[in-house]
Amino acid sequence: MVDVSLVLDAIVAVSIAAGAFFAVIELRDLKKDRRVQLMLQAGAHIATREFEDALGKIWRADASNAKELEKQVSYTDLSMVADYLDFVAGLVIGGLVDKRAIVNWPYGYVWKKMGPWVNAEREAANIPTFWTNIEKVARLQEKQGMDFASGKRP
Repeated sequence: MVDVSLVLDAIVAVSIAAGAFFAVIELRDLKKDRRVQLMLQAGAHIATREFEDALGKIWRADASNAKELEKQVSYTDLSMVADYLDFVAGLVIGGLVDKRAIVNWPYGYVWKKMGPWVNAEREAANIPTFWTNIEKVARLQEKQGMDFASGKRP
C-alpha cells in the first residue's frame, strides 16, 4: 500500500518545481518588458525638438576639428547628444538593450562628426573615459557592417 505522506511529498515537490519553472518564465518576460520600456524611453527623448535640432546641427556641420565644430554647434547641443548617445550605448554594452535595437542609429556617422570634439573634451577635462561608449558602439557597428549612416540627413 502507498503511504499518503509520500504521495503528498511528491505532490509538493512537483508543485515547487512547477512554480520555479513558471517563475523563471515570468522573470524572463519581465526582462524583455524592461528592455522594451528602456528603448521606448530612449525613443521618447530622441524625438524631442531640442534633440532633433542638436543632432541636425551636428549632422549638417562641416568641420574638420573640434574648434570648428563648436563654432557651428553649441557646446550644450554637442554635450546633450554625446551624453544621450553614450548612455544608450552603455545600455547596449552592458547587455540591458540588444544591439539590434540600435542597428539603424547613426553612431558611426555621428562619431565621425563628433570624434575630434569628444577627444578634445577628454583631454581638456583629463578624463579619458568621457563618452567612450559612443566610440565603442560606433566601432562595433562598423565591425559588424551595421553602420548604415550615409551622411545624408534621414
